[in-house]
Amino acid sequence: MFCEEPKNPDMEISCSLKWIYEIISLFSLICSIFVVYATVKNIKMNIMHKLILQIILSEMLDEINILLSIVSDMEGRLRFENYDFRMYSCYTQIYLSVFSCLWTLTASLFISIKLYDIIIKKNKLFKKNSFLTKYVQHISLCVPLVLSYIFWAIHVNIRTSSLNKLSNIYVNKIQNNTQMIKLIFCWLNKELSISLACIVGLLIIGNLYFSIYKAYLFLKKMKDTILEQNEDNDVSNNDRIKNISQIQKILFLYPIITSIIWILFFLFIFFFNFTYKNKTSTGWNIVFCIFMAIRQIIYTLIYFLSQKKLRHYAYLVITFKTCCKNKIKDKKESSQN
Repeated sequence: MFCEEPKNPDMEISCSLKWIYEIISLFSLICSIFVVYATVKNIKMNIMHKLILQIILSEMLDEINILLSIVSDMEGRLRFENYDFRMYSCYTQIYLSVFSCLWTLTASLFISIKLYDIIIKKNKLFKKNSFLTKYVQHISLCVPLVLSYIFWAIHVNIRTSSLNKLSNIYVNKIQNNTQMIKLIFCWLNKELSISLACIVGLLIIGNLYFSIYKAYLFLKKMKDTILEQNEDNDVSNNDRIKNISQIQKILFLYPIITSIIWILFFLFIFFFNFTYKNKTSTGWNIVFCIFMAIRQIIYTLIYFLSQKKLRHYAYLVITFKTCCKNKIKDKKESSQN
């Protein structure tokens, strides 16, 4: 609606691709809001649930970040007259992008550590009233907040200093800077992207170390041992095997999926920025945009499908039975009074 077709289609993202991106993100945002509401309403929250919700909330921020492109497009193509307004939107997008990335990975890392603690350490790290039990949610939120601000501040200072050095910067640098356009939202420069990728790499290594190398392999070995000893097909052993398999399938998906998603994200970033000259080659750009837009849906679906109470509540909402239940409850309460 507000988008203007690019002057240089080879270097800028098309309006149709932007619309697809934004529509999928809006749909994903609505689904995420419903899942968060249903969770708070129906599920008794423990540390694991709270960390998973942090991932969903982080991805919701990224969805909002994508939708901010609509605000920028309302001002039309980047011009000298609207430069300040578009830069406010752009710098907001940069902060939200970096923060969403780090928050998702940090929350996922603590999920991996929590799994490792439950399975191997027998809740020694997250025992009652321990430091991690009290402050893990705050650490998971505050560390990404601070790191994101550092990256954001460095990027803004670099941009500001470059503007002060050249009077014709608008023509020479701003109009020809296509990095912000092809991703639909603004992103860090190349040097800061490399620095952020190093931190992301450490978080991913931590995720995979605790979730796969330690906890998953430990559970696999335990399950194999039970299978070997379960010659009489004992019911209790079968239940244990079933529970272990369920943990492996559901809880370990968050660290693994998170690691895969952000590895692919940075591979795309470096592919476009460092090696690929045609920034909007139709095939690769569509793949990248769809990947970016559906990653939020992936997290939400994993959580939603793994929670029986949420599935039941969604069924009641879709079939309008929640309204009937509320009416019956109100009638009972009024009759008792």
